[in-house]
Amino acid sequence: MLRLFLAVDLPDPVRLEVAALCTQVNKARWVKSHQLHITLRFMGQTPDDALAELRERLDRVQVPAFDLALRGAGVFPGGASKRARVLWLGLEPVEPLACLKRALDAGLGPDAARAGQEFSPHLTLARFTEMPDATLAQFLARHRDYQSAHFRVAWFKLYQSTLHSRGAVHDVLATYPLAEIARDDQT
Repeated sequence: MLRLFLAVDLPDPVRLEVAALCTQVNKARWVKSHQLHITLRFMGQTPDDALAELRERLDRVQVPAFDLALRGAGVFPGGASKRARVLWLGLEPVEPLACLKRALDAGLGPDAARAGQEFSPHLTLARFTEMPDATLAQFLARHRDYQSAHFRVAWFKLYQSTLHSRGAVHDVLATYPLAEIARDDQT
């Protein structure tokens, strides 16, 4: 069985900038900088013999490339009465990423793991297994208006995630380019 997911990577300058933000929150288990990615779909345990068909289906996904930026910080679940479990950065614009997610779901079939849940595009920075303290509120206030440079999303990747005692190791199994559309800048 293969533990698989689909994701968009950050370009190195943005990834390094984001990694520099990942400090000063007590009890946070930070995502390693080389593993920062935007998850499109977590497929979980997939039989080895299903990989060839999965790759064929992903080859047929046709979505135009688009620009994206990271914007603002938040937590899941939201709301003052709920204990934060995930610290994230938001994304804008959301619609091109949601379009890519819909195309993936159409090509692969319904996302059973997320049935009934709305897609919430985000970049996970950290997870909490204990109740965060006041340093989380300070981080959120400090990065409420954070915005990265815009970057081009020109492909998505199929990853295998292998769990180890020191955390997950992510290996790229395939890269799928998005369609580059000629832009008419003569307006």
